[in-house]
Amino acid sequence: CFTHYILSKFIQIFKGYCLMRTMSSNRPNHYDVAIIGSGPLGCTFARKLLEAKKKYNVVMLEAGSKVSNPPGSHLQNTFRYQKDINSFTNVIRGHLQILSVPTNYIYPDNIDQEAELKNGTIHLNQNPEQKREDNLSAAAATYCVGGMGTHWTCATPRLRGDERFPYLIPDDEMEKLYDEAEGYFRTSPDPYKNDINPPMLHTTVLERLQEYYRSIKISNENEPKPLPLAVNYKKPYNLWTGSYDILGGDKNYNKENFHLMDNHLVKRLICMRKTSNETEINTVIGLLARNLNENKDVFITANVFIVCGGSILTPQLLYNSMEKIIPLSSPQFPPPKFPLSLPLPRNHYLLPHMPSLGKNLCEQSLAFCQIALKKDILNNMYTDGRWKKEVDEHKSKYPNDPIYIPFDTPFPQCLVPYSGESGNENGKDRPWHAQVHRAAFSYGDTPLPVDNRVILDFRYFGKTRHNKKNEVQFSDTCKDMYGMPQPTFHVKASEKDTKYNHKMMIEMTNAALSLGGFLPGSEPQFLSPGVALHITGTVRMGTDENDSVVDKNLRVHKVSNLFLGSNGVIPTAIAANPTITSAALAIKSANYIIERLNNGEFEGGENRFGNYHGYSRL
Repeated sequence: CFTHYILSKFIQIFKGYCLMRTMSSNRPNHYDVAIIGSGPLGCTFARKLLEAKKKYNVVMLEAGSKVSNPPGSHLQNTFRYQKDINSFTNVIRGHLQILSVPTNYIYPDNIDQEAELKNGTIHLNQNPEQKREDNLSAAAATYCVGGMGTHWTCATPRLRGDERFPYLIPDDEMEKLYDEAEGYFRTSPDPYKNDINPPMLHTTVLERLQEYYRSIKISNENEPKPLPLAVNYKKPYNLWTGSYDILGGDKNYNKENFHLMDNHLVKRLICMRKTSNETEINTVIGLLARNLNENKDVFITANVFIVCGGSILTPQLLYNSMEKIIPLSSPQFPPPKFPLSLPLPRNHYLLPHMPSLGKNLCEQSLAFCQIALKKDILNNMYTDGRWKKEVDEHKSKYPNDPIYIPFDTPFPQCLVPYSGESGNENGKDRPWHAQVHRAAFSYGDTPLPVDNRVILDFRYFGKTRHNKKNEVQFSDTCKDMYGMPQPTFHVKASEKDTKYNHKMMIEMTNAALSLGGFLPGSEPQFLSPGVALHITGTVRMGTDENDSVVDKNLRVHKVSNLFLGSNGVIPTAIAANPTITSAALAIKSANYIIERLNNGEFEGGENRFGNYHGYSRL
C-alpha cells in the first residue's frame, strides 16, 4: 500500500543519513600519518604502518579517482587485456598526463589567416617557458588511485654495482630491504619457475639470447636471465601486482584506521618554524587540500607527513610550500595566500629553502625495436621434444592456424643485466640494461594483422650521468592543469652519455637481428626523452643539505616530520627500473617513522596550530 511504500522510503533515507553521519564521525580530525599519493610507494609506507604492532590512524590523499576494482589494482588483470595485450597500450596512454608541452613554436605558416591560433598558450600543461630542445617531452604523471601501479610493466630488477650507494646504505642492509620489498610486490626472479613444463616461447628466446651474448664474450654473471617481475603467474594468465596488492589487499584496505581520500589534490604543506638555541626547527603542522568533487579546500593535521607523488609532482608540492630566495615582498613572488588567520608572519609557515630541489635530474635513454622471430627458431621450437605434445595438440585443435604456438603460451620475459662502467668508454663497458620480452607500453603497438606470438620487444635502458644543470624548475607564473606550479625541464645529454648510447644502440641492433627481422615501423630507434618514466635525483638522498633533499631515512633536511617516497630520492645514476629500489628505501624510512611514533617523538601535531578560519578541517 501507499503508506507502506512511504514508510519504507523514509526508513531507507534515514538509514542512509545515519550511515553518512557514521562515516563522517568515524573520520578523525587528526591523523597519526598523512600519506600524499596512492601509488606503489605510498602503499608501501601505508602497509608498514597498518601492520605495525601499534594501531595508527593513516590517511591517504590522492588527486585522482578510482579507476580499477579493487581500487588501485592493476588494470591489465582484466580478461580482455590478458587476451589482447595490444589493446592495453591505449589504456596506458590514456592514464599518462604529459607534464610539459612547449608552445612557443607551434604557429604554422600555412594556416588560414582568418583562423585564431597563437603561440605561447598555457592550457593543459602547455608551457611557453619550455625550450623544446631541453624538454623531456614524454615525461608524464598518472592521476588515479594506485597511480602508475595501475598500468606499470612490473619489472623489478635490483640495482647492481655502481648503481648502488653503499656510502649511505650498506649492501647487506640493502639486500634485506630488497627481500622485504619483493615480498610486498610479489616479485619472482623467474616468473615461470614453478611451471611444470618450461614455457616454450620464453625458454626458446632466452636460450637463443644467451647464445648470442656468449658469442660476444659476455661474462657469465652478465649473461641473459629471466626478468624479475612483480607478477603471480597462474597458467594461462599473469596476475600483475598493482598498488592495491602492495598495500596488502582487503586486509589493510578495509581496516578502520585506514582512510583513502580520492579526488583530493594536496596544494600546500603548512610548516611551523621555531628557533631554539640558534637552531632552526621546522615542523609540518598540516596540509591544504582541494576537494576536487566539491571544489573546496580542507585542512588536515597529522603527526607525520609522507609525500609520495612521483619524481616531479613530489618536488612540485615542496616548491609550492617552500620559502623562495626571492624576497616575499617581490612582485615576482607575491606572498602565498593562506585561507586562515596567521598569528606569525607568513614566512614562518613555509618549508625552508631547498637548494638541491629538482636538480641532478637523471632520466634513462631508451632504445627500442620490435622483431618477428626467425623461421628457423620457430621450426626448431616446434620439433623440440620438450614441447612436442603441446604443439601436436594445438595443430590438432586448430588445423588452420599457420603458427603452432598454443594461444595460452606466456610471452618471453628476459633480462640482460647492467654490467657497470669502468670509466674507459672505449672498452667493454655496458652501462645499460636490456629487457627482451613482449609487453604493453605507451609506445610500440603492433598492427592488428600481426600475430603477437612471433613478436619480440627489445628495450635497452642507458643511464644518464649526474649533472646539476639537468633539472626541473617550477614556475611562479604558469600553472599546470591542477593549478600547481608548472614544471619546466632543462635536460641535456653529455658527450659521454651520447657515446655510450650509440654503443647501446649497436648492441641492441645486433642482438635483435640474431633472433629475427625488424617489424616495419619499429626498426631500431631512440624514443622521446622521458618515455622511460624512470626519473631519479630530483629529491635525492644524501648527507649534505646543499646537495640533497632528504637524509638516508628519507626525512627532509631541517624538517622534523616530513618524509618523501619517490624514485627521485635515488642518488646515483642508474639504468635499472627504479621502483623496487625506491620501495626498499620506503621500508627503511617507514621503520624509522614507526620507531619514533612508538616513543612519542611525533606526538602533538593536533595542538601545533589552533586557528582554522576560512576552510573546513577534517
